[in-house]
Amino acid sequence: MDRVNRVLAVLCVLASAVAAVLWYQQGGLIRPVQVTEAPPKQDSWLDQLYSQNQVEAAEAARQVEKLGAAALPIIHATLQDPGADAQQVKAALKACAILGPIAAPAIGEVAESLPDPSLTAEAAIALSFMGRGAFRPLRDSLASEDPVVRRESLRSVGKLKERAPLDARAVLPLLVEAMKDPDAGVRTVAATYLGIIHEGGGDAVPALIDGLNDPEADVRRTSAAALGSFGADAVPAVPALRKAAVDKDPDVAREAGVTLVKLQPTPTR
Repeated sequence: MDRVNRVLAVLCVLASAVAAVLWYQQGGLIRPVQVTEAPPKQDSWLDQLYSQNQVEAAEAARQVEKLGAAALPIIHATLQDPGADAQQVKAALKACAILGPIAAPAIGEVAESLPDPSLTAEAAIALSFMGRGAFRPLRDSLASEDPVVRRESLRSVGKLKERAPLDARAVLPLLVEAMKDPDAGVRTVAATYLGIIHEGGGDAVPALIDGLNDPEADVRRTSAAALGSFGADAVPAVPALRKAAVDKDPDVAREAGVTLVKLQPTPTR
């Protein structure tokens, strides 16, 4: 019996030794599990684009740029969902601004957000990047009863003029007409972009001269500054500018004085 036990003990030792050799040769019976990081979901940017964490927001913007047109199904679905979270809707609008003309198929849906007071600014900004197709809905929004919609739409028309680009003949009449808008904010934006574009002096300069007599100081100040970009075309505005140079508002008086200096003829040698 003892002999049998000894044989069994030897066999157990041998079996253990063989198992140890096999374990060593195979790098261990229990191998570490390699964990691979899952790629980010294609819609993860929707929750991060408006993150307070600037690193997350920047990474989300890069993801949208990388997706390009592949982001459009998510944008469409979000803008068409009446129950979508407000931050996600804003993220979809911001994505349209990032993608620019690539997002043109969503112009109609973005334009539908313009009348929403909580989305007006974001929708207008997005449309200003989305190409020529955005001109019509922005132009149509200038007839809105909401002065904020009119103001932000007009601002985006001014930006779109250079970004699309648009023919000045399509934009300038809108800006000139907006100088008569009942809202001072709209008139200020109109004067600003007449100065930025500084074309069509024959129509723009008289509108800006009228702006120098506006009851709102911001409009007078902006009109005075805008006239300085028209050069010789603004000479007819000199009498009105001299009057504005003694305006009761110091900012208006200063801008009018600066413009008068700009309009002085260059002395010839």
